[in-house]
Amino acid sequence: MENTDYTVQDVSPLTINNEINAYLTETAKWGKFLAIMGYIGMGFMVLAGLFVMVGFSALGEYTKMPFPMGAVGIVYILIAVLYYFPVSYLHKFSDQTKQAVLMNEQGMLNSGFANLKSLFKFMGICAIVVLSLYALILVIAIPVAILAA
Repeated sequence: MENTDYTVQDVSPLTINNEINAYLTETAKWGKFLAIMGYIGMGFMVLAGLFVMVGFSALGEYTKMPFPMGAVGIVYILIAVLYYFPVSYLHKFSDQTKQAVLMNEQGMLNSGFANLKSLFKFMGICAIVVLSLYALILVIAIPVAILAA
């Protein structure tokens, strides 16, 4: 086996020039916009979930639904709760990055990028979960389809 030692070389730190400053400022503005839209979307999802729960529960006596519509409303609300985390990370990234650029504060910029990292990590984990569910569905559905044929 090969034993490799990685030593940290004395390198100059990254510098944020005016061009990068402008990119970070614009990114923070768009991130803030998308975060606000995300919060509004979450509000609409909660309202839709409540509407489905209340509205269709009242209609349940008159219509024959194959499943309780209250469960659909709960799913909407749970998705809105799950959506809170990436939107919150994006909002924190935007605020902290904007503050860091305005005040030339390295610690604030580090914190902003830590939130961006958390956003991407959350999205990556969600993608893995969804792909795993797809794979599980295929593993179950293919033999069922073969047996049914």
